[in-house]
Amino acid sequence: MSTIIRSSINFHDERFLMFVLDQMANELESKGGKAIRMTLGKSELPLHPDIISSMQEALQTFEKYTLVYPGGLPELKEKLAGHYERKYNVTIKPDNFIISVGTSSVFRNLFYLLLKEGDEVLLPFPYYSLYHFSALLVGAKVRHYKINLDTLALDVESFEQNYTDKTKVVVINTPGNPLGNILTRDELNMIDRIVDGRATIINDEIYANTYFDDKCESVMQLKNTKSQFVTTDAFSKGYRMYSKRVGYAIVPDELVQPLTVIQHHTLLTADPIVQFGAMAALDHQHEVEHLVSIYKMRREYTLEAFRDVEDVRTLPSRGGFYITIDCQRFMGRHNIANSLELATELFQATHVATVPGSDFGLPSMLRLSYSTADYEEGIDRMVQFFKSKR
Repeated sequence: MSTIIRSSINFHDERFLMFVLDQMANELESKGGKAIRMTLGKSELPLHPDIISSMQEALQTFEKYTLVYPGGLPELKEKLAGHYERKYNVTIKPDNFIISVGTSSVFRNLFYLLLKEGDEVLLPFPYYSLYHFSALLVGAKVRHYKINLDTLALDVESFEQNYTDKTKVVVINTPGNPLGNILTRDELNMIDRIVDGRATIINDEIYANTYFDDKCESVMQLKNTKSQFVTTDAFSKGYRMYSKRVGYAIVPDELVQPLTVIQHHTLLTADPIVQFGAMAALDHQHEVEHLVSIYKMRREYTLEAFRDVEDVRTLPSRGGFYITIDCQRFMGRHNIANSLELATELFQATHVATVPGSDFGLPSMLRLSYSTADYEEGIDRMVQFFKSKR
């Protein structure tokens, strides 16, 4: 008897194509080859030794992890509250931090709480695929507001046109994935004025500590807002704890118990061991600054390397882990149907794994992650690929 899937989601079409390319890299390496991975936003830099030793100590000290805290360790919540006070000069009660395994599950849970079938959710375009898929899971209707691909600024007109009385959740992402765009303070205040308290604004600021050209800011610094804001962040990017899976949401009082109760039943607890590692990570802000300096140089290398490549346009990210290249003219000239086909051909020719832009609604683009030690070599191979196809 075959398994009957009741969901209306087409799971083949909703694949995260990043993992398709990553699997190609896995297969190459299993045969003794070498791939240059520009796929995952997973830093190539090792964890700071203090993070490792903190986790080792917690593992060896039994009493530190016998108690279960479904909403996160009180010590980590306290430390996060102190971090926001020092860095952003904002006061947040420790109880308003909900700790989870990264932010992906937090988004899913928030969408379950804030949306029901038929409600509308307003997402940025391009978007990170998590937002889109979380909306599919709850049966919400997706609308988009645009980020201008030439200026990387918010398209206010598209936001106004697509925000409706049925909109219950608005998602913002700054710095954005995949573009590395940054919403200005004026743009954020404009979004708040348009929403006017009628929907919850979920701010994904997982890249908030990786600004290249601007001072790091948080949406939590906004004053006199009319709307309810929820902020999500994690330790996987700037602190390089990708596989350790520690994320959190900063939520208003009304959402503390519902989110915690969901985790009672579906998570029980995020691993306390890695939460102790997260506490240690907060003591090493200079490590984040070091990572940002490296990735900024890689951005500059990319912009310069592609400057004279015909039919390919590089979008100059202002932050985050990625840079996006527009290959529409190249694909049209060479009859390449979509970004997966382009990424596959590129990988077969160069062994450089990139992310098809279709993951973000950009079928003629590729996203490149700065987070590989062989980044410059990968860029050189890509430039040679595109130039050889003239």
